[in-house]
Amino acid sequence: MRRKVAGLFTFFPKAYPNLIMAELKFSVDSALLSELGEKLVESPHIALVELVKNAYDADASKVEVTIFIKATGMTTVVSDDGSGMTFEDVKKYWMRIATTHKRGSHSPRYGRPRTGSKGIGRFACRRLGTKLQHETIGALNGSYEETKVEFPWSQFEAGGEVTEITLEGNRKKVQDSETGTTLIMSGGPSELWDKRGYNFLKRQLAVLTANRGRKRRGYEEDPGFNVRLIAPGIDENFENLRDQLISAGWGDIELDVDKAGAVHCSLTAMNVGKRNVTFPKKLPILSGVKARIGIMPDKSSEIRRKDIVSQASLKRILDDWGGVFVKYQGFRVYPYGEPSNDWLQIDRDRGLRRTALSPLLQPFASKLRGVDPGRALLFLLSSRAYIGDVEISGDSTRHFEPKASREGFVDAKGIQNLTEVVRFAIDWSTIYREYARSLASREEAEKAREELEYKIEKEIEPSAVVTSALRVVESEVKSLADRLPVNERQQVLRSLRTATTAIARHEASNLEERRHLQLVASTSTLLLIFSHEVKSLLSWFEQVRISLDRIKQKIKDPEAKKLADIAGEFGDTKDRLIELLSMTSLISVPRKADPARLTLLPRLQRAIRSFDLILNGYDIEINDEGVNKSLQVGPMLEAELFAVLLNLLSNAIKSVIAAGGRRKRVEVVAERRNTKVVLNIRDSGVGISEDHYEDVFAPFSADPDNKLYSGLDASLNPEDEYIIGTGSGLGLSIAREILSYRNGSIRFVKPPTGWMADVEVIIP
Repeated sequence: MRRKVAGLFTFFPKAYPNLIMAELKFSVDSALLSELGEKLVESPHIALVELVKNAYDADASKVEVTIFIKATGMTTVVSDDGSGMTFEDVKKYWMRIATTHKRGSHSPRYGRPRTGSKGIGRFACRRLGTKLQHETIGALNGSYEETKVEFPWSQFEAGGEVTEITLEGNRKKVQDSETGTTLIMSGGPSELWDKRGYNFLKRQLAVLTANRGRKRRGYEEDPGFNVRLIAPGIDENFENLRDQLISAGWGDIELDVDKAGAVHCSLTAMNVGKRNVTFPKKLPILSGVKARIGIMPDKSSEIRRKDIVSQASLKRILDDWGGVFVKYQGFRVYPYGEPSNDWLQIDRDRGLRRTALSPLLQPFASKLRGVDPGRALLFLLSSRAYIGDVEISGDSTRHFEPKASREGFVDAKGIQNLTEVVRFAIDWSTIYREYARSLASREEAEKAREELEYKIEKEIEPSAVVTSALRVVESEVKSLADRLPVNERQQVLRSLRTATTAIARHEASNLEERRHLQLVASTSTLLLIFSHEVKSLLSWFEQVRISLDRIKQKIKDPEAKKLADIAGEFGDTKDRLIELLSMTSLISVPRKADPARLTLLPRLQRAIRSFDLILNGYDIEINDEGVNKSLQVGPMLEAELFAVLLNLLSNAIKSVIAAGGRRKRVEVVAERRNTKVVLNIRDSGVGISEDHYEDVFAPFSADPDNKLYSGLDASLNPEDEYIIGTGSGLGLSIAREILSYRNGSIRFVKPPTGWMADVEVIIP
């Protein structure tokens, strides 16, 4: 079709010999600037963002934005330290509408990906005022040139030609200056600015300030980009918008190493407020090191400052700039924090599904309700979700020597220590994040209870929430079921009964478990009180023994021998009580101890001695010759090891007593296999069927074969029950929890010939 039309026009001169050819040119009405500046740029907030993006594309490292809002109008100033422009640049680029000079994909100096390319961003200035004063300084022939131009937008009225409006530009050479551009827009309507628009501005600028510096091949090293935002009329001033960004997520960590090498960490976070911890070891090699790290989960519910960052902008920030950078005297050291460099081994641990915390943090985590120290690392975020810098300065610089290329450090010792403390701080924050999540869950549960109370119009005790909720569900479902045909109604009601019965039984089981645990906790408290009282009794034992020795010297045999035997009994009883008291003290202060490597045999023998009265009274043999004297386990707390050994020995002793007349034997053997110790405790007792090897580890499942306690009733003196336990069904489950927490395991295995039961314990 086009060819045909073109062909017709080709013959016009011959068909119309009097036709006169003339050239036509487009003209540009001044109204176009209004269309570009006010229609394409919909609001002053977007306009201001566009101007800051221009500064970013001009390779600026910092921009200062000032918004003055007065009753008479608004003045906005945007000043940057970018490459600026010479007079010729202003003439060729700034004064040319929709210029293509920014069409390149990267900025010329730092190689930044361009944020704009249409050449209309400058006309956003019309949105911010009736007059623009443009001041810029650009490099020219080894010197600098300053250019100033005023744009009175009122002169660009509809009906006039843009190209016919002449503006005066002042130019001059300047010495000892720096490049940059300042835009002063005045006469803007102040009512256009509100809190919502200002927050939009901050969120958009925060994406740019996430640039903390990067090297790009073929360009100068990018020092990063920052924004200082001053808005007196809105009562907000940000000297450093990046600082606000780092504190916008769930939490932020500050780390500071003092002159003595003490590492102080603080966390400020949602739902937990401010918390502090000190690294357990002093590291003078890191003296002067500081760090600030934002914790940025990609979840809207875990954003503290939604005026600074949204979930959508956070994803862009983390994808481009997430990671913990290392800086040496203000300059980045690579590749720390780059996407391919997992220097804190966060992504490695996530990939390996590591669950347990380091031994340094496990005692701390055990103090927080709702935190499982053996699973806390499952909530570790990806390395990109931690955004911040570690600054090496001050005394610590003596111990760090960057390579000439700034690709790492010459000496690895300093960076190893640095990695350890930064990772310690991040893992510590992970503990508190999980704690905060548990707090939030409890708050949600409380809110749900209140809503349920409102619905049924009466108060509900926390222990009765599930029962009350089930009644409401049953009532609502039955009401709806009444509208169904008979067959469907019966099916729905059967399903309802099945579901509510299962929930009710599960809740009853949970209540019973909590009741038992409360009793255990109360028993522990009473035990500690009792141990305190026994300590005073021990001093009386010693006084009696001394008195008996004095009396013995004054009388003759055989009375003297009887007194000596009595004094010996007092001494033995005192020693045994001291041994037991020292073990109860482990229960009273486990959180003060640090996990450590523990020699197994002396702890095993100490645990065995705790049962001396029972062993002697029931003629029970315990053989520990299969445990090497030098064999070590752990790191773990001594109280944890004793808890495992005491529970297992108690079970074995009960089993051999319940077996009755046969020879009562227990054997303990242990050996190292690779990096772990395998411990077996075997007994000649009543045994356990293979079908129940796993069942016995469920809480409160004390005797699934119904052989143990029936045998004990027939063979055990009632007063001895309290020495070996009365069968709460918690011992094995406690042992499994402890061992799992330390990356160990426990199970029943088929016993060797001559034995009835064999428990295999694997300890790191």
